[in-house]
Amino acid sequence: MDKFKHIDTWVFDLDNTLYDAETGVFVKVGAQMTNFVADLLKVSPEEANIIRKEYWKKYGTTLRGLMLEHKIEPYRFLEHAHDFDISDVPQCAVTQEYLQHLVGKKIIFTNAPREFAERMTKHLGIRDHFDHIFAIEDANFIPKPDLIPYRAVIEKFDFDPRRACMFEDMEINLKTAADLGMTTVWFHGQHQDPHEHDHPHVHHKAEKLSDWLRHTIRKK
Repeated sequence: MDKFKHIDTWVFDLDNTLYDAETGVFVKVGAQMTNFVADLLKVSPEEANIIRKEYWKKYGTTLRGLMLEHKIEPYRFLEHAHDFDISDVPQCAVTQEYLQHLVGKKIIFTNAPREFAERMTKHLGIRDHFDHIFAIEDANFIPKPDLIPYRAVIEKFDFDPRRACMFEDMEINLKTAADLGMTTVWFHGQHQDPHEHDHPHVHHKAEKLSDWLRHTIRKK
């Protein structure tokens, strides 16, 4: 833990971070989003999928694109996108056990809605480890990596970013964190080259959260 001994605030993304990418949860989210776009714009699922990804690349989230381009009501989209069964998502005993050994404030900072963050962390058996959740609605639907939600989460929970560590599966979201002074950890998963993003804003890397916890924390 020597490299993290100055940290007193731990900031976690949710999707593909607090659960592994290989669970396929985000694939389900994407399918739900595609269905919504197809129904909204009266296009084929194939075209809707292309539009969904274009909005995600351009605006940071599909939701932001739909709000700006089509003036949709965000809560209806978020409810639809996350309306699926998560009972088959496996719990991780390592994560459940080791999170308690991170001393300091723990925050979930996610582009997902609060309802989903609450439901998923309760299902994973880790909700009690976290002091706060900062969801997309708390950011007025402005997603990471825009600077605005980072400043908002820092102000709301009153922490020094120079004493904070942020965990993410999307390395681009770590750029803003690093620019603000945070220590960063990128989870690259099984199917990404860990050397693909050898950028100065990626300070540490691991395949997944349980690996980082197991290799970093010395239990008392």
